[in-house]
Amino acid sequence: MADVAREAGVSVATAGRALGNYGRVRADLRAQVQAAADRLGYSPNAVARSMRSGGTRSIGFVGADISNPYFATAMRGLCDVAREQGYEPILANSDDRLEVERAAVNVLLDKQVEGIVVAPTSVTDVAHLKRAQELGVPVVLLDRPIGTLDADSVVIDNEAAAYEAVSHLLALGHRRVGLLACVDPEESPELVARGGTGRLAVLGAARPSIDRIRGYLAAVDDHGATSAAELIQYTPLSDTAQAQRHAETLLKLEQPPTAVFATDNVTTQGLFMAARRCGLTIPGDLSLVGFDDLDWTTLVDPPLTVVAQSPLAMGRAAAERLFERIKGDDRPAERLVLPTELIVRSSTAGHGQGA
Repeated sequence: MADVAREAGVSVATAGRALGNYGRVRADLRAQVQAAADRLGYSPNAVARSMRSGGTRSIGFVGADISNPYFATAMRGLCDVAREQGYEPILANSDDRLEVERAAVNVLLDKQVEGIVVAPTSVTDVAHLKRAQELGVPVVLLDRPIGTLDADSVVIDNEAAAYEAVSHLLALGHRRVGLLACVDPEESPELVARGGTGRLAVLGAARPSIDRIRGYLAAVDDHGATSAAELIQYTPLSDTAQAQRHAETLLKLEQPPTAVFATDNVTTQGLFMAARRCGLTIPGDLSLVGFDDLDWTTLVDPPLTVVAQSPLAMGRAAAERLFERIKGDDRPAERLVLPTELIVRSSTAGHGQGA
């Protein structure tokens, strides 16, 4: 600021008023100061300014994979609300890696953001999020609740959504219903085998895909259909090519499933591509239910039956709850469950009845 004042030929106080847009400054002096600031490449120090104003008027968002349409759209919802409130969002991508998430949260705290929305990588290792709360920075969880953290969360009922999707397939007469899930079983102790039967169970809290596996298993059990470990394929990375390879393994079983439920938009795309590569007709050879109502799911032939959720609404809801906390709302932590909808299109048909 002193350099700008010297360059403009005014006092430091005048330069401060001109650049900070407070107090009275003649229009010609304001232009003179701004021109000097532009020549010197001056930009205000937001953190230093916050020490005077009491806040940086910024919030943070840590997404698991912001290249994924779900998180990209949720981020849009959050950004819209932030700007409506006169705040600027600072965005970070954790790549679904805990160490990256920790580093991102620490950077956001160093920048003195006033609140953080995060899609957490771990449901157990949350010390960095508790530290944020201890420093007076409210945290809101998006998509993935954490039972050990006293924080608001915005989620859907993943188990119920999956149960409805799989029940739809079973009601059509399918009895060998497969599942393609984006989860690493080596990092998910919630997945366990039931005795020596090869059947699976899911224990404890976990990520959305795990809850969707739980819903799949409940539907299969309730309808008395085949429940076998071979009918479930896991892709450990959120990558379409990987999902396609695992889907092909599922579709090439000696007794392949006649229908498959994919637990997210990446596995849905991989499954659709795998069916095409294997020469299967949809729904003649294979009925398919996916997750997330993305544009491409209505542009392909046939258009896909999907579980629809609204990441835009979820991002907005998370941001709105965060600003309530920033403004002093001290109610107990709440879990906001947004609705889903099973949209039935042409990718599902009765067993043996597909065109």
